[in-house]
Amino acid sequence: MDVTASQLSAPSDRYSVAILADSENEKSEWVGALSELHEVLRKSHPRDRSVYALKEACDRRLPLIKTTQTAAIVDRKRIALGNEEGLFVVHVTIDEIVRVGDMKKIHQIELIPHGQMVAVISGRSRHVHLFPMSALDGQKADVHKLAETRGCQTMTSGTVCQGAHTCLCVARKSQVFCYELFQSQKMSHRKFRELQTPTNVQWMAVCSEQLCVGFQSGFLRYPLRREGAPYRMLHAHDPTLSFIAHQPVDALCAVEVSSIEYLLCFKSIGIYTDSRGLRSRPTELMWPAAPTYCRYKAPYLSVYSENAVDVFDVNSTEWIQTIPLKKVRPLNSEGSLNILLLETVRLIYFRNKKTDGDELVFPGPSENPQEQMTRHVSGKRLSSSRVPRGKAKMSSGL
Repeated sequence: MDVTASQLSAPSDRYSVAILADSENEKSEWVGALSELHEVLRKSHPRDRSVYALKEACDRRLPLIKTTQTAAIVDRKRIALGNEEGLFVVHVTIDEIVRVGDMKKIHQIELIPHGQMVAVISGRSRHVHLFPMSALDGQKADVHKLAETRGCQTMTSGTVCQGAHTCLCVARKSQVFCYELFQSQKMSHRKFRELQTPTNVQWMAVCSEQLCVGFQSGFLRYPLRREGAPYRMLHAHDPTLSFIAHQPVDALCAVEVSSIEYLLCFKSIGIYTDSRGLRSRPTELMWPAAPTYCRYKAPYLSVYSENAVDVFDVNSTEWIQTIPLKKVRPLNSEGSLNILLLETVRLIYFRNKKTDGDELVFPGPSENPQEQMTRHVSGKRLSSSRVPRGKAKMSSGL
């Protein structure tokens, strides 16, 4: 039996879910229950509380989308995409693609606007490479490699000393290297801390000049402005939280709800704690399905599972939206860019309906849909070619 819904916030107007019934009687019970629910909703005229509307960020026929691993919104008209072939900047309004440098196999993109830099994890060796943000505009630039980051898993950036200094934190298994970044005549860095976590790092972010690190069954906050022991975000002596340690569970993310409260998201549950690591609310967030990723953009938490993305308001703890997308995966830290891994791979932008203005603008129909301009930019050369739309090949002559 197929259940089809309409008027959903998805790239298509309709969405179907197959339900297996063991008998005709069970099928009739399902139909009756769904019919009653539909009638209740029709009569109650529920208020639309959804946050996100979905748009395709660029033409689905663009070949580089199929292998995209990571992405970032550069500005309202440009998206940076990283895939097996390298790093590309897509101009969504004029159908132009710029290849940046000669790096291959891009695993993560981190824009560092306060330092006017871009960091990427690239190559089979998974090194961090730094280059100025001007390279995304097509300007030639030197790439700065952080040699000791070989084999790193993830990275995050932020500021310390009230924004005076830019830092980059890189995780390699259970080690975290913290660097101060400098951009003057020549890009440089200085390692100012090396941290050891109890087990392998699963998530991290800079919050209020502290580094929050998630690992199996726990989170720690490390001060970045000074030396000192980390703060436990789950207090060892709170008996209501002991079940987390007794049943090891992966950490997905931590949310700074306020200066004195955090939401710690594990694969099994979401728990609110205070600055001492004690439970701050009796309420817990229970996931509708087993989560694979969590992404946060204040005040909304997006929880990804195999068949949908569920959106929660972290202040009120309300479950306010379900986005019915199968096999969707976030490409950036906020979850605004996503890849939909169906038969036709699509790049999906989650547009926040509650804010004024969009992070991305979307063009009208192209005046010349048969052609698209592509350019290749590296430290050595700049070449251009004009190819049929949707047939651009990702190669050294792009």
